[in-house]
Amino acid sequence: MTRPTLVVVLFATVALAGGCHPRSAETRAREAAEKIKESIPDVEAKALAQHVTAEQVRRAQQGLVAAHEYLGDVNGTLDAVTVNSIEAFQRAHGIEPDGMLNERTQHLLEQAAHG
Repeated sequence: MTRPTLVVVLFATVALAGGCHPRSAETRAREAAEKIKESIPDVEAKALAQHVTAEQVRRAQQGLVAAHEYLGDVNGTLDAVTVNSIEAFQRAHGIEPDGMLNERTQHLLEQAAHG
């Protein structure tokens, strides 16, 4: 047998002996994808659970409107639309886009609202 043929035969033998068939590979890939998905933190849920006052959220929404990052109502309600807008604002200003109204984000939003 030639060397390339021998390699193919050995690969096929190992694949068959190891029980490697399309379904098991697909199952392993699906399980790996689930593990990866579970390991990714839920940034939005964390941002929605942050402890901020309605007044802080209202001021942030005003800054987001001024920065053209938010089209919703300025109502002081921290919802998914507001969090997504905060994340977009943070990305635009070189801040980690975590949706959190930290001191730096609040300061920049206040500047946007007044400038």
